[in-house]
Amino acid sequence: MAGQVVQMDYSIIGSVSKGFQTSAEMLDGVGKALEIAIDILRATAIFSFGTTAALAQYLTVIKQKVEKLSKACTWFSQNLAQAIGDHRKGDVEGKHYFEGELAL
Repeated sequence: MAGQVVQMDYSIIGSVSKGFQTSAEMLDGVGKALEIAIDILRATAIFSFGTTAALAQYLTVIKQKVEKLSKACTWFSQNLAQAIGDHRKGDVEGKHYFEGELAL
């Protein structure tokens, strides 16, 4: 549209993008810690008559959710960073941002 102005505060959007990336990295660390805990619980299941195996299964479900959330944070971070780059280059249409399926 003629006469329409598109503005973006690069520092704010960049901070949000970095926040999502930091969250993704933190969630990756949580996922690794959960994996270690799951392995320990599975290894000790013989001594607890299956109680730790059940807990390991419960933590596996949580780990899957953490991994999906990490992927979502990475997806948002990348799209916001791409929006900044494209806006700086003069592409203000934004027709390709946040495309694709984000399966949560």
